[in-house]
Amino acid sequence: MTDERKEFGKKLIEIRERKGLRQADVAEIIYLSERSIGRLERGEIESASVDSLIELSKIYDLDILSLYKKYIYGSFCILEEIKNSLDINAIFLTKDMRIDLLEKIDLIKDSRELRARKYELDLLDLFIRYLNFEITSEELSEIYEDLSSSKIKRKNFENLDLQGIDLRILLNIATTSQDFKGIESVEIFNKCKNQDKEKIVKIATCNNLANWNIVNKNYEEAIKITNEGIGYARKNSSIDALIYLYFSKFLACYRANKDFEESLTATKVLLANILNKDLQFLINKKIKNILGMN
Repeated sequence: MTDERKEFGKKLIEIRERKGLRQADVAEIIYLSERSIGRLERGEIESASVDSLIELSKIYDLDILSLYKKYIYGSFCILEEIKNSLDINAIFLTKDMRIDLLEKIDLIKDSRELRARKYELDLLDLFIRYLNFEITSEELSEIYEDLSSSKIKRKNFENLDLQGIDLRILLNIATTSQDFKGIESVEIFNKCKNQDKEKIVKIATCNNLANWNIVNKNYEEAIKITNEGIGYARKNSSIDALIYLYFSKFLACYRANKDFEESLTATKVLLANILNKDLQFLINKKIKNILGMN
């Protein structure tokens, strides 16, 4: 029996007793035997089943699955899980998913093994709250400025080696503001696009920068940037990213009165082959509005 399983079992007992429940009470309410509950609490089950942990989550009103991962695999496992959830389609995370990510951050934020990652955890919490519409774009910029005050300066920005979450937040700020701490949006875009560490940020930047140029009627530049982004997305086999980029290219070509059929066809073909129905609906609706098909 490992110490990790024993500690997890003790935590389960603490949670159950705080709810004023006996093992028999829990077994009566959920689809789990009293014997299984006892073995989990004593740390006797080598690998707890996901179904069992989900059943316990229902009655305890806590994410017992994430709690198990924290005790058995460590807080780093939860941190990586959070980061991997914030892919190119983070904007389409459901409210339940966003709340779940925030709860995961609360679960590990005081972990001793992640003390050196407090800044990263604070930024992840900020970014997810922004996705969850708890804070505005203006508040995102203000809070990030406070958090990064000792790290990001106008004079050192060009040479800074920033984390992926720094870049994600800066990309959103550059998309909605003209500057950040005196650093112009274009400079932020270029910083995000020219780094090679965070592929998602690199691809997302091409899309955001292309749209920024479309808004400013720099259509030729927008087409050039989408082509660059399409190259990155193909290398990384990112179908969803290709959809965003081909759609942006279609929009730039359409606005510039250039041939847009190739990019439009590519967008439609890719849309027909994805599982993300929300993205499908959104892009198809935008295409219809642009072409006046409503």
